[in-house]
Amino acid sequence: MFTISQDSVDKTVRIFDNFYTTQLVVNATDYDVVYSYFKGLTNNTKIAGNYTAIMFRIAQEGGYNIMSLMDVIKGTENNLQLNQVMAYYLNTFKTKNALYGIGIIPKPNEAVQRNVVL
Repeated sequence: MFTISQDSVDKTVRIFDNFYTTQLVVNATDYDVVYSYFKGLTNNTKIAGNYTAIMFRIAQEGGYNIMSLMDVIKGTENNLQLNQVMAYYLNTFKTKNALYGIGIIPKPNEAVQRNVVL
């Protein structure tokens, strides 16, 4: 669950992640754009807030521009593509022993793996 607090002095929004206890400070205008997109998509304030918070976390962890990331999200044509894109970005900062959207973690060919010299 994510909560937010707005600061009218410096026009930022603080996003608090109650699960991982992370805090993000983001531009209020960017927050409004992302939140309103997901609010229109889901018609649910809680889900829209969670998607918005995770999008800003993905942008921060991956060093992405949030608006470029939103362009990728808006370019998806259906829910399956949206799920694939979200899984890709979520897996970039998650541990590799359990990945979203992948049932079986691919294992390298042992013979080839031993012969690779770095």
